[in-house]
Amino acid sequence: MRCSACGHDNRAAAKFCDECGGRLGGETPAPAAPRPYTPRHLAERILTSRAALVGERKPVTVLFADVQGSMALAEQVDAEEWHAMMNRFLTLLADGVHRFEGTVNQYTGDGIMALFGAPTALEDHAVRACLAALEIQTETRRLAAEVERSGVDLQLRVGLNSGQVIAGDIGAGPLGYTAIGAQVGMAQRMESIAPPGGVMVSESTARLVEGAALLGESERVHVKGAADAVLARRLLSAGPQHWHAGPTHSTLVGREWELARGVSATTLRACWTASTPPPYAAGAR
Repeated sequence: MRCSACGHDNRAAAKFCDECGGRLGGETPAPAAPRPYTPRHLAERILTSRAALVGERKPVTVLFADVQGSMALAEQVDAEEWHAMMNRFLTLLADGVHRFEGTVNQYTGDGIMALFGAPTALEDHAVRACLAALEIQTETRRLAAEVERSGVDLQLRVGLNSGQVIAGDIGAGPLGYTAIGAQVGMAQRMESIAPPGGVMVSESTARLVEGAALLGESERVHVKGAADAVLARRLLSAGPQHWHAGPTHSTLVGREWELARGVSATTLRACWTASTPPPYAAGAR
């Protein structure tokens, strides 16, 4: 077995070169390139938008997600196995966010921070964030069933908060797009109080998704940095199947032409439903 790298002649049964240590009997596979956490179309939109680069005030929903007790879990398995597990986990989180047109701003080691409504303005940013949160919880449960044999109890906590932030290019690097403001911190606080496997939303997010999501009862919770208790609710499911449960639908704006010609509000909403991604419920697809 002659080594293609150094030319050394090795034993017939050797798998690695005795001289240089290279793999014998085939080329060493190249390591996979790291996946960027901003899709190309979003990155191009950010880089070509002057407002995005200098910073702009935008209404958004911020999502934080991370693994419950990740430090203790990392000690239960080999470092390489944990790395591979986290790579799969963070990839499924990013895919779930991007499916609903959110932007992953950063990885937090064992989780992510994502924005809905920036850099692309989304009128239904809160609803999309809820759908993404339920999607990644469903996918995390599937991954957890696979890694359970390794003794790892993988559970995800997700928190959402909606409000005004300053979004733009912040810090060094080729693409430092992120958001700053008190609303970002509150989303992180929602994640910290979420139960393992659950999604917690702030009162501001709950108001925006009322009639499009099923929420638990309001709870007064104490979070770090807040002098008084704040209101939060558990997200149970979301999607058009809950539209009838809301008190009223929002007023249609800018549809005078259609309404004047007899196109009913029900028809307009049906058209919107047809272009909306399928709903997801907590624990079920």
